[in-house]
Amino acid sequence: MIAGETRLPRPIRIAVLAVGAIAMLYVLLAPLTSLDAAQSAGLPLLTDRLWFRIATTVAMFVVTASGWNIIGGLTGYASFGNIAFFGLGAYTVGVLVANQHWPFPLALLGAPVIAAAFGLIVGLALLRLRGHYFAVATLGVGVAVGEVVNNVPSLGASTGLFLPIVRSDLLFFYLMLGAALIAVLTTWVILRTRFGYGLLAIRENEEAAAVIGVNTTFYKVAAFCVAAALTGLAGGIFAQWNSFVNQENVFAVSDNVQIILMAVVGGAGTVLGPVAGAVVLELIIQTLAGGGTSSVYSQVGLGVLLMICVIFIPRGVIDFFGGRSRLSLGYLRQTLRETSA
Repeated sequence: MIAGETRLPRPIRIAVLAVGAIAMLYVLLAPLTSLDAAQSAGLPLLTDRLWFRIATTVAMFVVTASGWNIIGGLTGYASFGNIAFFGLGAYTVGVLVANQHWPFPLALLGAPVIAAAFGLIVGLALLRLRGHYFAVATLGVGVAVGEVVNNVPSLGASTGLFLPIVRSDLLFFYLMLGAALIAVLTTWVILRTRFGYGLLAIRENEEAAAVIGVNTTFYKVAAFCVAAALTGLAGGIFAQWNSFVNQENVFAVSDNVQIILMAVVGGAGTVLGPVAGAVVLELIIQTLAGGGTSSVYSQVGLGVLLMICVIFIPRGVIDFFGGRSRLSLGYLRQTLRETSA
């Protein structure tokens, strides 16, 4: 079995695959019922504008959570600055489309490239740090990049950048879904290569990994660049989808926290953990969205839910339902020792 994977019992695997296949077919085919040809043929409308927005947002967080998982889950370096890659990808598309008048498909190709290049430069310096020093440093980089962008006139400064409006919910849904599939497949491939084994070795014991011949600096920086490219790709799609980018909507620290929580709650270090975390948490967040007293109580409830997940299933819901974790007094003691170490 590949390290970082959870092996489900055969009956559960079959059930999960069946449910997953049905859900994927619905996700892929239901949007097509909104086409004029489908409506003219009398097919029932299975989606609406709200569904498109929620589904596209979920797919976006699948990409970003999977990107974080490569550096945080597989490599063991908890980055708090991945939102910088998302913002740089968004601003790359924003500048090229709004200022340079590039076509969106061509501009989108530049988003992961610029984000990965920035990840390379920053990673060579920051990945010398470990633990909370690395976490704080990456958080500082994420905030700093947003502040710099907010004060550069050619990048729109505090006004932001306005892109031509493309009215096609279907287009951006499938673009973001495609990016999500790329992110999941990238993680799956990494876990089955020498590169992936090297990352897992670094996560478990970096000194021992270096002793057995793993080029730890190269592996860490490469993982950081892959995470940056995936996150930048999501940011580039978001820029044209939203038609407006500024510091507040692409460098939001709150989004960075959500990305980390999705990967951790779903199961950091696994292929499908970030997917499960993104789907569950984003649907909960969308359900709790709104104002009033009930919204406040709902947000408190979300916080309690996350606290329970961290205490009882610190390795994520994928690990728990895979049968490796059992609710018991002994398991609770073990998880408390691990989370307080």
